[in-house]
Amino acid sequence: MPVNQDENLSQRFKEVRKTIGLGQAEFAKRANISQSQVSSVENGSRNITPAILIALEDAYNVNRKWVETGEGEMFFNKPRLEAEPLHLASDPNDFDNDGSRFEELADGTLRMRIPVIPYKAHAQGYLRGFADPEYYEDLSVISIDVFKQHKGHYLAFEVKGESMTTLEPEHFRQSIFDGVIVVGRELSKHQWKYKLHTHNYDAWVIVHNTKGILIKQIIDQNIDEGLITIHSLNPDKVAYPDEVLFLDDIEQIFNVVKKIDQ
Repeated sequence: MPVNQDENLSQRFKEVRKTIGLGQAEFAKRANISQSQVSSVENGSRNITPAILIALEDAYNVNRKWVETGEGEMFFNKPRLEAEPLHLASDPNDFDNDGSRFEELADGTLRMRIPVIPYKAHAQGYLRGFADPEYYEDLSVISIDVFKQHKGHYLAFEVKGESMTTLEPEHFRQSIFDGVIVVGRELSKHQWKYKLHTHNYDAWVIVHNTKGILIKQIIDQNIDEGLITIHSLNPDKVAYPDEVLFLDDIEQIFNVVKKIDQ
């Protein structure tokens, strides 16, 4: 039987979609329901059915009780968001229609084209969409100046919170404060089988399939068991304890190559 529809339920349903950051068509497609179902639920002309609620739970980890009643949290197991994804630099579009992401400037430096990923408050939008080429279509573009044509996939993140901040003199230089943008170069999964060059980088962005998007140091790696130990610079180890993660639970790893103060 359909859930009894009211205006507040319609608004909560719409709030889920807006929080994830998708239009009605893409939101419906990923949940394997029709756009007309989404539109009619949002405008109150259709009752929401249990099947629709199950589809939202399966596709987006939505708490159906919250949709029905407003009680509890919107999402189950809401992941941490210590770094918010902003830009992807592996887009095939280019300045001169010649297959390049780079534009040569008069002073000899290069400008690298970086599409901007729209991102809302909830990390699930990126965690569920990053592997889908359609996720990156029709994006606006910014650019950054570089000194050579870098290969690989680059992503920019805005740092959230105080995980990587410390006032300790020996580590202060490595601090990454709230609001700073970091540019990361993705480390392909086949490289994870070998010893990571953790001593070469002050920070890493780790996209974990349940914990969210983390910015940490990697202080240890067990190759045989496929484990890494992550560490926050923040000295408050009650709030920011070291954690051991299975590489099998990680979707992406980026080494931080540049910090940009806004």
